[in-house]
This record gives sequence, structure tokens and C-alpha cells, in this order.
Amino acid sequence: MLRRDGGLAAVLGLMVLWGPGPAAAELLYAPEGNRLRRYDIDSIKHPPLRQDIFIQRASADPEHGRDINGMICLVPDGTGRFISGEDTGQPSVPPGWGVFDPDGTQVGKLTATYFVLPMGDPFGCAFDSQGRLFTTEIGNDVNGPANGQLIMWFPPFVGFPGAPGTYPNADHSNNFCKIAIDLGTSTSLAIDEQDRVYVASARGSGPNPNGGSVIRFSPPFPSSPDAAGGCGRVDGLGSPLADTTHVEVFVSDAHLPTPSGIARAHNGNWYIGSVLNGTIGEFTPEGVFVRRVLMPPHPGLPSDNGNPQGIAVDADGDLYFADLNLVIGPGGIGPGDNGTVRWIHFDEAGAPSDPMIIRDHLAFPDAVSVLPGSIEGCTENCGTTCTGDCNNDHMVTIEELVTGVNIALGNAEITTCDLFDANDDSRATIEELVAAVAAALNGCPQ
Repeated sequence: MLRRDGGLAAVLGLMVLWGPGPAAAELLYAPEGNRLRRYDIDSIKHPPLRQDIFIQRASADPEHGRDINGMICLVPDGTGRFISGEDTGQPSVPPGWGVFDPDGTQVGKLTATYFVLPMGDPFGCAFDSQGRLFTTEIGNDVNGPANGQLIMWFPPFVGFPGAPGTYPNADHSNNFCKIAIDLGTSTSLAIDEQDRVYVASARGSGPNPNGGSVIRFSPPFPSSPDAAGGCGRVDGLGSPLADTTHVEVFVSDAHLPTPSGIARAHNGNWYIGSVLNGTIGEFTPEGVFVRRVLMPPHPGLPSDNGNPQGIAVDADGDLYFADLNLVIGPGGIGPGDNGTVRWIHFDEAGAPSDPMIIRDHLAFPDAVSVLPGSIEGCTENCGTTCTGDCNNDHMVTIEELVTGVNIALGNAEITTCDLFDANDDSRATIEELVAAVAAALNGCPQ
């Protein structure tokens, strides 16, 4: 059962918070398995945990669901709207950044052009102090040329490209300017008080061909997506490209060979995560290494302490990360079947705790974001759902039981029938199969 409360409509201000002041109620947004999960941060620190699935994946809810990935960013206009990577229906529908009302209803989409065909891979987002939106598109993730992108967007952020009010469609937006098109696996980004944009690039790129780094872009930025506004060049896809860029390598450090996440610490320093070697480092505002706040207990994969892909900081200064659970398989290194979301607490002396698991058995958790809000009461598994009722017709058939067995055996994905995943751990277990058989014999609960 989905409940979409939490006070987003009353939220004002930017997503990135630091500095002194009392801690407000906050939610940890953490996409995984193409759906958007939320965790009440107060309940993380004072159990029991309150959590929900705020936006369900499209395969489980074709009418209202959306496939969500990457960072979540609050639009700083007081409406409570937010932006997230959204790629429902790809590749026939271009992926991009969905714009959502506070209740999780999609009201717009921003789609650009991408060098990786047939689809791009939207990930990062951040607003600067002037309300300008910056996003990253990953590009080639492991091999091939560095073609990740930093894209700047101009309002309005509502509406869909193509025919008015239509979704899906095959058109792209026209209100963007590309700032960079040569980034190597560009994921998370953040913006400082001077409106400088920091992009985590996990491998060699145009600004730094020698390896992964955090790249900093400084103002001035284009004022419109055309030549009059400083965006008069055109890239190889025919899209507007900034005339000039002010770019430098901010951090290129042996401690962090594959930068994948970046977030601001309360003291003004930066936390930077490196996914491959399972490390999070702290750096000064000048990019000088301070210490490691997360490191693996031993070399090699998988790492007991996780592989941080995206990171975020709450109002108390605590750190959260999405752990991809990298493993070595027949096809090389890739995400395992036990992704997690984790929490690092800092004591009064600033010493970090070991990472604590908030939730495990997640499918490709790729980012975390902290936004104001709270979850009250029962928000998950509250209704009378019927395990195995794939088509929601209030009965479980032989065909649906066969589907469940195939999921349990690994012959089908859990997305084939999410209702075999009653405990929401992205698997179909023996207990869930037994519950489905009982529903087939005795009928679904009313």
C-alpha cells in the first residue's frame, strides 16, 4: 500500500543543507530496482524504521508507476515539486529527468540527446542559488569514449516534450544547453555557495584523461539555450552547446580512483565516494585530502563495508550511501543481488561509525538524497494484498503460480510479478510461494 504524505508541499529552499541550526524532519530518498523508496531519518536513528515505496516501478503499476533512477532534487520554488532521473518505456521513449508533484504524480519531463544509443542514462541533479537546474547523464559506463554530459536547463520545468500533455512520446526538450559532453561515467553532482558545479567522473574524461576525478565548473553559465545567451555551439547530435566553459579538476586522488558520489559536509568540506574500492574520503574546500571516513576492511570484492555509488548528508551531519554490492562474475565486475542503503554516524569528536545497514536485498541502489519531510504511521504493507495475484483480479491462477516458481528459480525477473515479493526484498521465497498457493486454494483476502 502506498501513502504519499510527508509534507513536501510545504517545503521551501534548496536540497543541500549545511551549517548550524536545529534538525528538521527529513526523509532519505533512495531509488532501487526502478522504484523510489523513502526512509524516515528520525526512525533510522530511533527505530522502528518507517519506510515506504513512494513511486512504484512501471512494470508493477502500469497506470501510475514510473521507472526512477539517480538523485532526487527539490525544485526551489516552494511548490514541493521534485526532479528525478526517469526512464519509463525506454528506449522507445527517451529517458530524462521527470518532474513530479509532491504526491509523486509526474507533471513534466526534461529530455535531452544522448551519445549512447539507443538510450541515455540520466543520473544527477542539483539547483544553484538562482534556481538554475544542472543534471548529469552518465554516458558510456565502462568502455568506449568519455561522452557523459553536464546539462543546464531553463524553466519552465513542467510539461512534456511533444504534443501538449502527452506521455509517452519520442521527442526531446528544447530548453537546455549542454555545458560538457566529454565526461567519463558522470554520476553525482553538487553545487557550492558560489554556484560552482562539482561532477563525479569515475573514469578518464576530457578535463582529466588520466583517470577518475571530481571536475568543477564555474560561472558564468549561459543565460539561455541559444547564441544570444552564450549557447551558440552545436554538438554532434545537433544540440546546443555552451560557447565557453570554465572547468578544472577539483580532486584526482589515489584514495578515490572511481569517484561516484559527492556531498557537502557540515564543516564546509566535501565527502567524495569511490564505488570500485569502497571508499569515502573527506576533502577541504580547496580539494586537499583530509581523511577516509569509509574504507574496506580488506581488499577485493565484495566489500563488507559496501561500494558507495551515491552519497548524501542529513541535517545532523550524518552520512548515507547507496551500496551497489559489487561482485566479480562471469561478465566481469557488476552489482550483486544484495545492494544496501547504509548510514554512517559521526560522534561528538567527529569520528565516523562503521556503516550501518538501513535496508538490504535491494536491486541496484544507485543514489540517495535527503529532503525535508516525514512518514507517520503505517505506510508499507498495510493493506490486504494477495501474494501471487499478478494481474490484480483478486484470484491466483495456476499460470501465476508457475510464474512465481520461475521467479524463485531465477528463470524470470521479479518485475514479471511484483506481488510474489510480499516482503519487498526483490525475491520470491518459499514462504511467498506457499502464501500464493494458499490464496489459490482459499481465495484472496477481502
